[in-house]
Amino acid sequence: MLPHRSKRYAGIDGEIPRLKLATGWQLLLIGFMVVTLLAVVFPRKELVAKLYEQETLDELTLSYIQNLYRASAGNLDVALLLARVQQQKLDLPTLRLMLLSAAAEGDLRQRTAARTILLSAYDRRLQKSTNAEQLAELRQGLPAFLDPALTDPMTESMAQQFADLAFTLDNPDAGLQFIAKNQKSSGPDALERYAVRGLARGNYEQAARYYFMAQQHTEPYTDKRRLFMAGVDTLMAGGLYARAMSAANTHLGALAQDRVTLRYLARVALAAGYPNEANAYARALIFQPQGAQP
Repeated sequence: MLPHRSKRYAGIDGEIPRLKLATGWQLLLIGFMVVTLLAVVFPRKELVAKLYEQETLDELTLSYIQNLYRASAGNLDVALLLARVQQQKLDLPTLRLMLLSAAAEGDLRQRTAARTILLSAYDRRLQKSTNAEQLAELRQGLPAFLDPALTDPMTESMAQQFADLAFTLDNPDAGLQFIAKNQKSSGPDALERYAVRGLARGNYEQAARYYFMAQQHTEPYTDKRRLFMAGVDTLMAGGLYARAMSAANTHLGALAQDRVTLRYLARVALAAGYPNEANAYARALIFQPQGAQP
């Protein structure tokens, strides 16, 4: 005969009752205790803060931070840490994707750290040769980086870096605002420097535009004349004769009563092949009222 227990397995005594290891609330309590223990032994915030103090990370730690970033891409401090230690290896689009949120939405510490890394990345990219298409790509999304920084306090050095970037990528309005943050910079002087830089790159229209902007922002009459002539000369040097004549009329302003400027424009108009304009400047010179600038 079969023993009594074997009969139970055969179904003689009905379903065998299952042994309960733990109830639902007990499992929940155990899970909470495990999570708490892991947080105590391996706290992420403290770990990230500790790693911030290191200049480099070993391969194991770097792998952990990369996995942590993938698991929580919205963690700004993890993104900043990963970007800082890999900024020389990552390209500008990748760094922009990682850090634009921190640069615009983080606390002041995070915003400053993200902007420092991105400014360096832009500078490295602009050190390489760039064609018109590549410059256009760099300009895309630039206001999203520049605009939030305009209202934040920053060092003079960082303000100068932002101004350099804004002017280099042809955003002079933002550039002037960053210059205003930099107490050591003068608007007209800085604009003239960027005009010279644009001319060195062969960007005649940009350089002329900065000369004319500098003319508008300066007060001494002789400086207005010098900067106006520099703008016109720049366009002439680029073979942009029609543009030079148009810009001369647009930016002449109070210099229309200046005899030196009128003589200069008469010569420039003849050189550009615009005899009618040359005659008009000559007539204006002859019929200058008394007391006009010599």
